[in-house]
Amino acid sequence: MTAPHIPKQTETGLDIPLRRISDDGSLARWISPVLVVVALVILLMFRGPDASGQIPLTVRWLLAAVLAITAWTCPSRFTIAVSLVAILTWSWIEIGAGGWHDVLPGHLVRLFVSMVMITWVIRAREQLATAQKLARIDNLTGLPNRQALIEAIERELSRAKRFGRPFSLAMLDCDGFKQLNDQRGHLAGDDALVLVGESLRQNVRPFDCAGRWGGDEFLIVLSEVDYDDAQMIAERLRASVRHFVERGLPSLTFSLGVLIVRQPEMGWQECVRQADQAMYEAKRAGRDQTRFVIAPADYQTSQSDSTSDRQQDIGP
Repeated sequence: MTAPHIPKQTETGLDIPLRRISDDGSLARWISPVLVVVALVILLMFRGPDASGQIPLTVRWLLAAVLAITAWTCPSRFTIAVSLVAILTWSWIEIGAGGWHDVLPGHLVRLFVSMVMITWVIRAREQLATAQKLARIDNLTGLPNRQALIEAIERELSRAKRFGRPFSLAMLDCDGFKQLNDQRGHLAGDDALVLVGESLRQNVRPFDCAGRWGGDEFLIVLSEVDYDDAQMIAERLRASVRHFVERGLPSLTFSLGVLIVRQPEMGWQECVRQADQAMYEAKRAGRDQTRFVIAPADYQTSQSDSTSDRQQDIGP
């Protein structure tokens, strides 16, 4: 069976094209680093050594806390660079207040322990981010799973409410998938799902979200796509998926139901229900077709001509 595609690992987690970068994203990335630098400057510049030549214990704990927060919230390279500067400055303040021959080994040990602690925090943060991303990945196809799709729909609903921009949902179902499992076994069915997932990954736009909804159903969230564009994109997707799998599975066809959301007064459950209903209308009409519905005000359906000469009974 073909191994599923796993999105590449980045410093902030798995690279999954679930959303566009918001307008204030670049500003938000700088908030934590700037606050950290300000805090470290305040601690190191305005609280020098006490009468014994040592930085007060309270300031030490505050410095350790700031470095831990830095490791948890800031990029790894920035964290390591800032931590080195802060710890070396701390040592310079204490060594400058007295002799360095006797205290230098202790400062080196402190530097080593601090960097180990910071590295551990960074690793724990990255492992948590990876686990959170993997929890939104379908294990078989490597596509976003149902939870990730729900989040993508909610983001589009929120964007549509704020800016009045339409979007579309496309529910794709594999016609005759049960017969494929019965005749060739479940491993063949898994191979078919992997092929469909790979085809969707290659043919959707980078800022759209295509994922596995469950079973042999796939859901594509099309950002800022109205009726005319939805017709073109849906037919292209269905034809692309069919072409991608027809060499190994010539009998497999696909039914597609597309919901165009113009006034987002409904929740994600109703969006999925209407897209699913449109998909079943396509199956009842003879499979290998696409049905469209506009929501919520004016209900409208449209049918594309079948691209297949074969007509089969409606399957699950």
